[in-house]
Amino acid sequence: MEMMKKILMMAILCLVFTTSGFAQFKRTAFNHVGLNAGVGTEGISIGVAAPVSNFVELEAGVDILPKFLSISDKANITTDASIIVQGQTVRIPDSKVDIDADFSRTAFHAKANIYPFGGNSKFFVAAGFAFGGAKLAKLSGHSDDLAQFISKYPEYSDEILNCVGAELSDYNIKFDKNGDINADLRCNSFRPYLGLGFGRVVPKNRLGFRWEIGCQYMGKLKIYQNGSEVDVRKALNDSMGEDGGDIADIVDKIQFYPVLKLQIVGRIL
Repeated sequence: MEMMKKILMMAILCLVFTTSGFAQFKRTAFNHVGLNAGVGTEGISIGVAAPVSNFVELEAGVDILPKFLSISDKANITTDASIIVQGQTVRIPDSKVDIDADFSRTAFHAKANIYPFGGNSKFFVAAGFAFGGAKLAKLSGHSDDLAQFISKYPEYSDEILNCVGAELSDYNIKFDKNGDINADLRCNSFRPYLGLGFGRVVPKNRLGFRWEIGCQYMGKLKIYQNGSEVDVRKALNDSMGEDGGDIADIVDKIQFYPVLKLQIVGRIL
């Protein structure tokens, strides 16, 4: 009987100490610091966070889409045209060009994670923004054949360039006078963000996990070639006819970038 009393007393003491330990962990303005690393549709993310209260935690970090997310392919340089040189007809030769599509970019983000139930609850709503990484995709390429042809008839370079293009699907990409392709797809540099998820960015324990889904508002997508903005609707209509207009309508409606992120979070203070 005496032994049972001692065991019961020890259990009560353990419960008291455990409960007081949980009670001692409070989140006040910047009294803790958390670090996090994650992966998702924004790429690889690294960030730092701090609480304001049990209801709000602030987070800032960087998102990196690495260089290895690139695609290489060959495209036809199609022409059905000729130039008149000193009364002689010179056909512009057909050829091929290697095109590289690069999706790498770096952006910074800042967010407020709001936990509506307070305490140590883990459900949150996030609001903030991403800044930078305006180029969603970059296309580059070079044609030695075209560059040599232009250098042979430099006074006809504009006429030649108006007649040639790299055939990417049903769209023709224009070259510059060096036989280079430089094109990119751009969105707004400043992109507001809303999301929700589960998990504390400053965890009570030293390590934890969290997930988050949301979207960034990118604004209207723009295509640039050789540093100048392209009228997407006109270019697609010229290349594809009526189908080009349908694709342009779709491009106009794509104004949100989906975000899905899985993170490992840690607390260092």
